[in-house]
Amino acid sequence: MGEQSATSNILGGRVAVVFGATGWIGRAICRDLLKAGASVVMVGRGADRLDALQRELGGGDRLLWTIADVTSQLEVDDARAAAITRFGHIDLLVVSSGVITGSAFSDGVPADWAEMIDVNLRGLLHASQTFAAPLLESADRGLSADIVLIGAVSTDVRAPRFAVFNALSAAIKQLARALRHEYGPHGMRVHIVEPGFAVDKTDQHQPGHDEQNARAVSAVTPDAIAAVVTLAAALPATANLAEVLLLPTETA
Repeated sequence: MGEQSATSNILGGRVAVVFGATGWIGRAICRDLLKAGASVVMVGRGADRLDALQRELGGGDRLLWTIADVTSQLEVDDARAAAITRFGHIDLLVVSSGVITGSAFSDGVPADWAEMIDVNLRGLLHASQTFAAPLLESADRGLSADIVLIGAVSTDVRAPRFAVFNALSAAIKQLARALRHEYGPHGMRVHIVEPGFAVDKTDQHQPGHDEQNARAVSAVTPDAIAAVVTLAAALPATANLAEVLLLPTETA
């Protein structure tokens, strides 16, 4: 019991903001951060889903939800204000918002590409820039301060239906590396967690970006992804778990 109690408070006092909180991965991250003792601000687009998640997780005073579309700069600003008003500071940002649409490149729909660019990249830029200031303030006070970006990597680089998605994932990885060099000297860590996803070569339909299809192509569990996020945030402030490639054991 003593060991369990100590483990459950490894993030005690931390305040985390999680974008994409109601998604398959985001729910697991919120749950794991709460169990580790952090206060969590859950950010998503649907009030009903956020409210249901709050009831599921409990968390009491350590849990807050707020509505924001990551592609809207004004709504991202409002999410930052809500988090600071409630908890006074922010020292951990997790961006797990994302969509995935697959097709042969020659059959790609520009509107689908635009949505992936908006959510997976432009939205991530909004969140990272908007929350950089309060994170740096926490670092200035000698506290741990972290940005965790949830990327993706295909377990089959020859996958023909995910060229645009994979290109955006590469851009996110490069952004994480650049931000790590920019913010590291100021005491803020930037991590990227890249879960693999497997392509079912017998499945010729376009997977789209809904939750069931996301589960169909995911190669690792959301609990495993969440555990890595918590581990990265719990490390001593002088250590940065910079890049994590997360693959299932049998295919790694």
